[in-house]
Amino acid sequence: MRAVLKIILAAALVFSSAIATKGEIVSLKARPGASVDFLVVEPKNPFAAVVLFEGGGGTPDLQSPGGRGFMNGSRGLFAENGLDFSLVDAPSDQTGFRGGMHPLFRKSEAHAKDIAAVVAWMKKKTKLPVWVAGISLGTYSAASYAVRGNRDIAGVVLLSSSTRPPRGGRGILDLKLDRNRVPLLAIAHRDDACPGTPPAGAIKIARTAASSPNAQAKFFTGGEDAGRHPCTPETPHTFFGIEEEVISAIAKFIRANTK
Repeated sequence: MRAVLKIILAAALVFSSAIATKGEIVSLKARPGASVDFLVVEPKNPFAAVVLFEGGGGTPDLQSPGGRGFMNGSRGLFAENGLDFSLVDAPSDQTGFRGGMHPLFRKSEAHAKDIAAVVAWMKKKTKLPVWVAGISLGTYSAASYAVRGNRDIAGVVLLSSSTRPPRGGRGILDLKLDRNRVPLLAIAHRDDACPGTPPAGAIKIARTAASSPNAQAKFFTGGEDAGRHPCTPETPHTFFGIEEEVISAIAKFIRANTK
């Protein structure tokens, strides 16, 4: 039964993604010696745009809807919920950490330039308010950009945030989140057993983001756990089986905080 459920859930996600992710892959020269590729999908009548950062090394398969990873595997749901989105790949000069970006690079000025280029492109293309969102190690990308005081984004969404990295420190809690001045939503699954992303971190993030006009923590339960490790896809860490519920909540928060 467990295996059958896993197949059904995966098939549903592939179908959902397939009907809503026809887009274009864009490549930008964000800084000398490096380019960044991203998939852009524009649904009918979007109300906002969001720049998505996958976890791990940040290397989603832009050509494959329904692939592994929360952002990649359920990307069609963003479009179905009225969100124009770009799914960002690791820049061309970053391949050393799981085939892509090291967490330290995600916090760097160089990566901020990559993100700024994508955000600027999205704003010009869509004429919509642009948010940034990341999951797991992708929260370094989204949070680091938000705390730089960039007024080019309308808000930030953090899922399964890195707040207890294995080598010590407090993860994105060390990024001076009190400097973030845009709406912030921190999402966690109560059964997330990945050591680096404890669910309680969502509350700490919301409390730390004191300068945000609206910082909230939201928790989910349920779904399925079919992964090989608590930090991999198909686990509570990536909201396996409740992706539609999670992305619907993200869209609701973005709509409520979009001017």
